[in-house]
Amino acid sequence: MPRNLQIMIAASLGFFFVTATTFTSLGYVLYTMVAELGWSQAAAGLSFSFLGLACGLSSPLPPVLMKRIGTRMTMFAGGMVLAAGFALASMVHGIGAFFVATSLMGAGFSLIAPSPAVFLIATWFPKTSARMIGFYFMAGALGGVAGPLIVGTVVGLSGSWRVHWMVMAAAAAALAVLMLVTIRDAVKVESVDQIKHAGIAPDPVVAPSPWTVRAALASPAFLLIAFAMIVVQTVVTTMHSVLVMHVASMGAGSAPGAIAMSVLAFAGTLAKGATGALTEKISPRMLLIAGLAFQFVSMTLLAVVGTPMLAIGAALIFGIGWGLSWLSAHILLLRYFGASLAADLTAMATAATTFAVLGPLTAGWVADQTGSYAPMFIVFAGMLALAGVVSTMALRAPGAADADLDDAIPEGAAVPAE
Repeated sequence: MPRNLQIMIAASLGFFFVTATTFTSLGYVLYTMVAELGWSQAAAGLSFSFLGLACGLSSPLPPVLMKRIGTRMTMFAGGMVLAAGFALASMVHGIGAFFVATSLMGAGFSLIAPSPAVFLIATWFPKTSARMIGFYFMAGALGGVAGPLIVGTVVGLSGSWRVHWMVMAAAAAALAVLMLVTIRDAVKVESVDQIKHAGIAPDPVVAPSPWTVRAALASPAFLLIAFAMIVVQTVVTTMHSVLVMHVASMGAGSAPGAIAMSVLAFAGTLAKGATGALTEKISPRMLLIAGLAFQFVSMTLLAVVGTPMLAIGAALIFGIGWGLSWLSAHILLLRYFGASLAADLTAMATAATTFAVLGPLTAGWVADQTGSYAPMFIVFAGMLALAGVVSTMALRAPGAADADLDDAIPEGAAVPAE
């Protein structure tokens, strides 16, 4: 098999694995751990927050390591850090040790995916990088679909969450060895920017944006889009943390919760895939509003329904709304401010969504105080409604009046429209 295909398969398997074993399935394992170890829901939510925070804070690390030790050793280290996190999780009794374990999982995630793999694919497939990167992200999405079901199977057959973590630790170590044997750099990493811009082909026909980054960040349009993204990411992160436990509280055990998580991930994947095509015919602003509305309906249903089947239906609705709103928000940044600033603005907006890690902790605290996650779903429904109303009433393509710098929009320059 050609080396580039080996690398594509190994990188895609890595993204599939880290997605399947961390964010999308941790909520399932937490359900059994909380019941056995007597942890509070707030503590369980905080462990999820540590996972997300560690993943976000460690995201600048891979490019630095890739420059110093190469991509192969960076991804190998990611597999071993992940294995250490899983192994520690299999032995914990106190919540403090589990916080350390989930932090290691988050760091291991960043070292494996996505930036190291995107760089590899872009350099090994220079002519077809866009298509191959698309396949790579599809593999990650499929990990989100399969993860809860795989974890449910392992826990169901073994009857122990500790066995699950042991199996994941062994699998992560095997993945690390695969990276060591397979991964090679096609191009030597010379700078961090080289990795950040991997997969983005220079396009001489893209006109410079009439905006500066500073002016764009201060514009009402960017602030409203960033606000919508923060709300969506907060709700999504919390759903990954609590959905299994909420469905299990309906009296049917954790299996329907695992199905709900997989349905959510599958619907979100399909919706994201369809949104790109839909924006060619429908305003992305309207798709953003529609996505927020779908999620509002889902949160309202989860707050009032009492059967697993209806909860699975709510998860399906939520996944559709998540896919519509998340991708359309990114497309709005591109259309409003131009391709030359889209990457910087997306990075800024994504960094702001780090606040989402507070969602699982808050939801757990609410469940401890009230005995149910329903009040938090009502709060989320209100946040989504607010984001939807504000987007409907105030989100518009920015004009010259939105810029706070005299040179933000050169005289005679066209302002990107929706």
